Amino acid sequence: MKATKVGKDTTLSQIVKLVEEASNSKAPISKLADKVSGIFVPCVIAIAIGASLFWLLSGKSLEFALSTGIAVLVISCPCALGLATPVAIMVGTGKGAQNGILIKSAESLELLHLIDTVVLDKTGTVTVGKPKVTDIISNINQEELLKIAVSLEKKSEHPLAEAIIEKVKENNITLLEVQEFNSISGRGVKGKINGATYYGGNIEFIKENNINIKEIEKQSEKLLKQGKTVLYFANENNIIGIIAVADTIKETSFQAIKELKKNNIEVVMLTR
Repeated sequence: MKATKVGKDTTLSQIVKLVEEASNSKAPISKLADKVSGIFVPCVIAIAIGASLFWLLSGKSLEFALSTGIAVLVISCPCALGLATPVAIMVGTGKGAQNGILIKSAESLELLHLIDTVVLDKTGTVTVGKPKVTDIISNINQEELLKIAVSLEKKSEHPLAEAIIEKVKENNITLLEVQEFNSISGRGVKGKINGATYYGGNIEFIKENNINIKEIEKQSEKLLKQGKTVLYFANENNIIGIIAVADTIKETSFQAIKELKKNNIEVVMLTR
């Protein structure tokens, strides 16, 4: 195992720091409350002293005069004004963090009700962030295609290879021995299985090896138009099949976007 980040550099520490900063920061409304309190408190104290002196000079007892002054202080003291706002912000940011919502600052929280547009990225936000096999089109036995595909991709470090490996695990398919394995960065992989050479990768890689893809070209184009990534597999002469991989949409994404639009918030997906 390799630790890439420790202590203050870890994601968890950064999240804790962000929540603490948001809780400690002051929103404009909180700053206004502090300003008002700064003027209001001396005024209330002056009125309380004035009320006590008034009743004392009017002939009332010292006890009555002090009680009156204290009553004015208790009723008029703006403690709630200075305390309620920061406490509400602290509770709000803490509750948001519990629900996976991180707020950069108290000012951001206050301005939240003014937003009219939400910008989202795609991978891991709208989608699950983990590619899955969605379609398999095979010119040979489908299980045989998966055996060849996973045997080749098992040695590959490409993220899409993981999707094929996961698919094979679901079907309990055994691996085949691959010899003379070669990975061409950004293109594909090739290797020998049972003495025959097999290729797996993108369309350019397959064409480079003079393999005709006309018989499945229309099907692959249809999958590409659906936003799926198509992986091509072939032997030395012919295409043996294609596997389409896509990052599936989260079950909650549709409802979340629907709720945002319901509240007259425009939703924009910013991705590439």
